[in-house]
Parts: sequence; structure tokens; C-alpha cells
Amino acid sequence: MILAFWFWLRGYVRLTVTGFSVERFLNMAAFHKIYMWNVTRTEAGVELNTSIRGFKMLRNCTRKTKCRTRIREKHGLPFILHRYRKRKLLMAGVLFFVAAMFALSSFVWKIDVIGTETLHHDEVRAFLAERGLQIGTLKYRINREEKARALLSQFPEIGFANIHTRGTRTTVLLAEAIPVQPLIDRTTPTHVVADRDGLITTITAGAGAPLVRTGDVVQAGEMLVSGYLQIQPDMPDPEYVYVHAYAQVWARRYYPIEFAIPLSYEQRIFTGNVAHRHALQFLFAGSRVVNLPGGGISFTDYDRITTQHQPGVGGDYPLPVVWLTTRYAEFVMKQRTRTLTQARELAERQLTARILREFDFGIDIVEKRVSLEETPEALLISALIITNERIDKMVPIEGATPWNPRTPPEETSTSPTH
Repeated sequence: MILAFWFWLRGYVRLTVTGFSVERFLNMAAFHKIYMWNVTRTEAGVELNTSIRGFKMLRNCTRKTKCRTRIREKHGLPFILHRYRKRKLLMAGVLFFVAAMFALSSFVWKIDVIGTETLHHDEVRAFLAERGLQIGTLKYRINREEKARALLSQFPEIGFANIHTRGTRTTVLLAEAIPVQPLIDRTTPTHVVADRDGLITTITAGAGAPLVRTGDVVQAGEMLVSGYLQIQPDMPDPEYVYVHAYAQVWARRYYPIEFAIPLSYEQRIFTGNVAHRHALQFLFAGSRVVNLPGGGISFTDYDRITTQHQPGVGGDYPLPVVWLTTRYAEFVMKQRTRTLTQARELAERQLTARILREFDFGIDIVEKRVSLEETPEALLISALIITNERIDKMVPIEGATPWNPRTPPEETSTSPTH
């Protein structure tokens, strides 16, 4: 491909060689290192391609072998320039176009961010824009290594970053790191308190003094496991220590959910009437948008969807122009009525969607109690979601050290009570 383009720039001709010594002609041309390609045999002789310089060198071979050459086709830029040499404005326009394309290819006109799931692409683009990498940046001034290091230092959730530019497209390839599990300092004295209200179902204490048992009802902030321990309580002079209390405390919790499904509702009905409007966005002019003439929109109610297309030469040379197409689809609102069966099915779907949206995956849903009440206007849903979830939370003990021998409770922090 590159070689063909080079020959096109320099120009080449397609020759027909006839005579009684065609083989000798070819051998002599090869001896003089004249490059020829696409050599094919015909009934009268051979046809071949050679450059303009090679055609001039073949004259000596033609004279010595008594062969005849005839130009069948001329290809390449020199012949085009010669053909239009008197059309100065056209030639000036072509040269301007080539110069403009070369100048535009020196800038970045598209930035792709690949490999992020939790991190939004616009956030990455905004950060890179602050560091000098944005639409319209001269690509020869981009310090890719510096930008990659900046991304790694700014976003701890990124474990790998690579930036490379091909043509006018810059690709930011990212890989998110595995979340780092927080380190637990076992030397810090802590209490375990309730993070939420609940009915205790299971308590497993790893360290500390449990203050609640299965079946107790606790409130948020209430102490569950104390980090203040008394050593040898039967001794006349007991000692006290602070420990890092930790435990897994599971409790039953209740979540009421109420909503209504109306039996009468409005539904969008699309009429099939569609209108399109087009616009051009010029990235090299501050992302200016120019609306193209196409008539107004006579619809009262409509859905609008805008799509973008950035044309380019191949995949690596997008142009600094974006083609915007806005599609308007007309609809009318019509009154509809759903049956009780349809209302129950819709209620089940909405309830399931709310449970998936509002409850974490680590929560066990023990039971789901649903009651329905039918009215002339709507179906009333009252649901009670019963869960079993962890409610423990470690709270550091202020001013405590891991070991405080012979320290009575009243001289330190307030002694935990149930």
C-alpha cells in the first residue's frame, strides 16, 4: 500500500512492449536495474508498469533490442498536475486543501476513554483537560507518561493507565485496581455499638465483653460489646484492660413499603410522524454548533433523540467536525384503563425493582409480606420487608490505651452499661 502510494506520487506509466526480442528487452532492463512491476504477457508481447525515470532509461534497451514501446496509460500526481497546470485557482485550492489536512492532522480531535466501570469517562476527560490534554491539543506536545502518572495519583481506583495517539485520535486505556481492603488496627481499643435498630438474632464476639444476647431489641448507638474488661473479677483487687472489641452481630429489621397502582392512566401513543433536524459542530471553533436549514417542528408532544457522528479518514483520523442529527417522534397521550390482574402484575414488578434498588446485596431478605387493597381508583399495596443484616460497628475508645492495669472504671471513660 505504501509502495503503491509512493509510485503514484512520483508517477508511472503502463507500457506495451512488442517485437521479436521481448525476453532480451526484459533481461537488459533488469541488468540495468530498472524497476518494473505487474508484468503480463499478451499475444503481441508484454505489458508492464514502470516509473517515469525508468521509462526514460528503457529507450536504450528499446534501441538495442529493436523492440517497440507504446504508452497505454499514465498514472500519478505529476500527470494530474500537468493536465491542470493552466487552472491556477484549482491547483491553489488543491494545495490549500492538502496543507489544511496536514495542519488539522497535527491536533487531537477525539479522546476515547476505555476500561473504566465505576469511574465516569467525563470525569477522566475533565481531569486531563486541566492537565492540557483536550480536544484541539497539538499532539506533538502531549507528554503521555506525565499524564498517565497524573491519572494514577489522582484516582486511586485506577491501577493501570496508558495514553497513546494515532492520527488525530487519542486513546486513554485504563484498568481499575482491586479495591484495597482496610487494615484493622487490633491495638486500638474499641467498643462495638449498634449501627441501626434491630432484634438480635446472632452475636459472635471475637474479643470484648458482650452486653446483649439473642432476642434483645437494640437501638442505634447502643453498646453491644464492651472493650473494657475486668481481669480476675473474683480477686480483691481486680485489674482492668482496654481491648480491641470486635464481633459479628446480626439483627432482624423491618421495612414498610407502601405505594399505589392507579387503574386509570395516560399512555404515550406514537403517531408515526417523524421529523429530523441536522447541525454541524466545529471542534476547532470552540465547539460551535451551526444548525442547518430544515424547517421547524410542528409537533406539540414529541420525543427527541440526538445522535452524533464524527467523520474521518479511516479509524485513526477523525475530522474536527461532528454531524448532529436530532430525531423528533410525535406522540399523543391517551387515557387507558388496566385490569386488576394487570395492576397486580405491575405492582409485583415495581416492588421487586424497589427491593433491588434499595437493599444491598449483603442483606438477607427473610420474608416479604404483601397485602393488597382494591379501590375503585387504584390498587393499594402495603408490603413489609423483613431482613437479617449486620448492625455492628466498631467505635474507638477516646483516651484509652491497650493496657491500663489497676485502673478503676470511674476514673477513665464511662463504664458501658446495657
